[in-house]
Amino acid sequence: MDTYIFQEFFFWCFVINFGLYTFSALAILIFKGLVVTIHQKLFGFDEATTLKEMHRYLAKFKLLVIIFNFTPWLSLYMINGG
Repeated sequence: MDTYIFQEFFFWCFVINFGLYTFSALAILIFKGLVVTIHQKLFGFDEATTLKEMHRYLAKFKLLVIIFNFTPWLSLYMINGG
């Protein structure tokens, strides 16, 4: 297979996952009260713990997107000469 196919694959994976990350972050920012209330009822955490866990989720999600989508795309982009 051609490396351009893999480059396109990782590019679109990155775009989709970054879109999901952005949507999640905006949803947490805009609907903070609603999201906290729902998660408090589901898991029984207090507000501080709920906010901490949501930030931890966003940090892990961002790290996984960078490691598994952006980095392979960037390396293939550099190998293929742009």
